[in-house]
Amino acid sequence: MTLATDLDGEYVVTSLTSYNGPLQKQSDGFTTITGGKTHRVDEAGCEWNSTFEWIAEGQVKMTSVADPKNARKDFLLIGPNGLPTAEPQTYETVMTVKRKGDKVQMTGTITYGNETIFLTMRKG
Repeated sequence: MTLATDLDGEYVVTSLTSYNGPLQKQSDGFTTITGGKTHRVDEAGCEWNSTFEWIAEGQVKMTSVADPKNARKDFLLIGPNGLPTAEPQTYETVMTVKRKGDKVQMTGTITYGNETIFLTMRKG
């Protein structure tokens, strides 16, 4: 049986996006998974809370809530309608998990409104 703690550790978070609007994307960085959950603040001050739930061998469902309430005043997220917003946004994806020894890589695609985000998280 796969446990939530099987993913515990520090990860590098990188993303590629189809977004080509005026707002700079600033969500990449580092996060630590503990017990299937993360909490981090990105370089703009946006708070991210994510959960990781195993749904099958080699697959986890990730749900991330981005809350910009304490972010810089000029920071906005993009809503599902494609417009900038200061409201919290929820992103979900099923991530493929690959392991080699202590190294873990998770990859997934988030489709949100007209935007497609390719997300990679690497540990080790």
